[in-house]
Amino acid sequence: MLVGGGLVVRLWGRFDGRWGAPLAQGRLGQEMADGLPGIVRVAAVASALFLVWRMRRVPR
Repeated sequence: MLVGGGLVVRLWGRFDGRWGAPLAQGRLGQEMADGLPGIVRVAAVASALFLVWRMRRVPR
């Protein structure tokens, strides 16, 4: 969910022209589809790191 929010913020910044070239009219859906594989990879790595962190904690 956090990674998906990052994608939305990045696209918002591109839409306004804050980070990189502004998105052309009608390209928002294509940009989301282009960014999806990278977002899935980042989410998988974040999930794996979270699980490793939780497994290393000492139970009380």
